[in-house]
Amino acid sequence: MKSACPFLPREDRSGKAGWRAVAFALFSIMALLAPGRAASASVPQGVFSLSPAGVACKASILTNLNVDGVSIRQDWSDLEPTEGVYDWSFLDSEVARVAAAGKSVLLRINTQFAKPEWVTAAVTKAGGSFFTWDKDGVPTTIPVFWDPTFLAKKKAMIAALGAHFTVNPSIKIVWTSFANANSEDWSVPHTPADIAAWQAVGYTTEKLLDAGRQIIDASMSAFPNQYVTLAVAGNGNLDPDVNYAARNAVLAARATWPGRLIVQKNSLATYNPPAPGTGTVFQLLWDSRPDIGGQMLDACFGDTTYRNNAGVADDPGVILHKSVNLGASYGMKYIEIYQLDVLNLPVEITYAHNVLLGLAPPTATPPPPAAPPTAPTGLRVQEP
Repeated sequence: MKSACPFLPREDRSGKAGWRAVAFALFSIMALLAPGRAASASVPQGVFSLSPAGVACKASILTNLNVDGVSIRQDWSDLEPTEGVYDWSFLDSEVARVAAAGKSVLLRINTQFAKPEWVTAAVTKAGGSFFTWDKDGVPTTIPVFWDPTFLAKKKAMIAALGAHFTVNPSIKIVWTSFANANSEDWSVPHTPADIAAWQAVGYTTEKLLDAGRQIIDASMSAFPNQYVTLAVAGNGNLDPDVNYAARNAVLAARATWPGRLIVQKNSLATYNPPAPGTGTVFQLLWDSRPDIGGQMLDACFGDTTYRNNAGVADDPGVILHKSVNLGASYGMKYIEIYQLDVLNLPVEITYAHNVLLGLAPPTATPPPPAAPPTAPTGLRVQEP
């Protein structure tokens, strides 16, 4: 969403032109401040350093001119250890540090997999429903997404978070999530066994979408001055088509809250389908432009599994470079890059900053750095 205040023309001989311009300007300002529209003029752009949950970002992140924002994360269980009792100390400190550095904040709370024990206890006490699936060989149980007790507790937390932070101008974006079995990414288990398990606990697409409407409305209402970002993905054969639930959640939110919703993918990697991603789960991202963003699937530096490169060994800088190029080809306004990469791949962070802000065009992937020369056999390295 872009906003502009028109220049006031010089008053004509009748004096009416200037008056009309003043009235129009006042009307425009009132419209921008009306509920349902974010106060900031446009979606933030550039590199957002993604901090570990509950851990202060490194000081060098705040002085890095190629870092445009910081994604601050905290677990719900640490924010609200007891129902209605909030510990704001970590978030207050981190937001203040980032603001003092003149950078933007993207605020994230880890909810489903980091919810307080008292939330699960409340759902159980109310006779709520739970879904169990196999998570990497470990049976895992969560409240169903549409459980009324779970939704009530989550909405109350979001309201408290907004009451505490929406007036802070450094916070530009806040997360929202409702179809997140595993993380704050869109993650709905959908193997054949999972689909049968969902159906056994009463799953319908309409129930999921209603839960999404409640959480998105709560987020928008709590943070009238911020953009709200929703990560999207597919549900396999659980719904009428793979993107059906995410697509309709986005359409409904943008109809109700025009100019407020960012759509993003939290799985940016080298092997994502090329833009426009026709026929894949990435097509929804393309169709949601221009207000879109991204998050790297994982850190590149030090990852011996090369997760961001489909398991194929390559230089971490090359992997990040390719991923940034792919994100830029979709039109991502910002990319959340793990702090580990921001600290250790400065050349690629500079590149990402310049590309995402339109300061430089994307370039071909650079060659990996040459291997250091091998010392001749039989020689010893002298210690200084």
